[in-house]
Amino acid sequence: MTVSKAIIVAGGQSKRMEGLDKTFAEIAGMPVIAHTIAAFEASPSIGGIVLVLPGDKIAKGRELVDRHRFGKIEAICAGGPETRQQSVANGLAAVGECDIILIHDGARPCVTTDSIERAIREAKREGAALAAVPAHETMKRVSAEGHVEETLERGTLWSAHTPQAFWSEIIRNAHMTGIGGATDDAMLAEMAGYNVKVFEDSYDNIKITTRKDLATAESILLQRRASSPNRKALSVSR
Repeated sequence: MTVSKAIIVAGGQSKRMEGLDKTFAEIAGMPVIAHTIAAFEASPSIGGIVLVLPGDKIAKGRELVDRHRFGKIEAICAGGPETRQQSVANGLAAVGECDIILIHDGARPCVTTDSIERAIREAKREGAALAAVPAHETMKRVSAEGHVEETLERGTLWSAHTPQAFWSEIIRNAHMTGIGGATDDAMLAEMAGYNVKVFEDSYDNIKITTRKDLATAESILLQRRASSPNRKALSVSR
């Protein structure tokens, strides 16, 4: 039996949120991070979760886990002092024995269990997989001076999301051998020479970066709750 575990990374400082801590900001009746955790809790293939938070938010994270009775949280650890890559490395150090490791942004509360399960299936087959969506706007490469240097072929461009899933030895090796500056874990795997499978995700799986994104995410979650009695019951019970 394949054991899959998840690292939910929320170790950032919410610098573009104008002083608001997006991780614990409340939308649709729960903090952002609670919605994110709930999706992984509901995934039948997830056997454990490591939550990565800023060091000064760990106590608050433990309180949230207890309040919402999340049963799959195995550890809460501090993020790295500077980069997301460091935070993921700390999460990897805290993950117990497993075959597949999923890495997900805590600021993507609209992730679905379907995407989580798909990530696991693709990683089992391919070794490494990431959720993404096709680019639907014309993309330009622009110089430092603001001039267009090239119009890129949109048909080959995808916007990377999370979850990203890997066989444990692949992502651990990628983090050991990868250099700094990688913007996601799939990039580290690419740099280490691994092939990464892309599968199509929902455009609703947005990443909360600004205050405006909170309202968008809340709208998505409320619409989803209204159309899914089971999801509504889950949210209310927590």
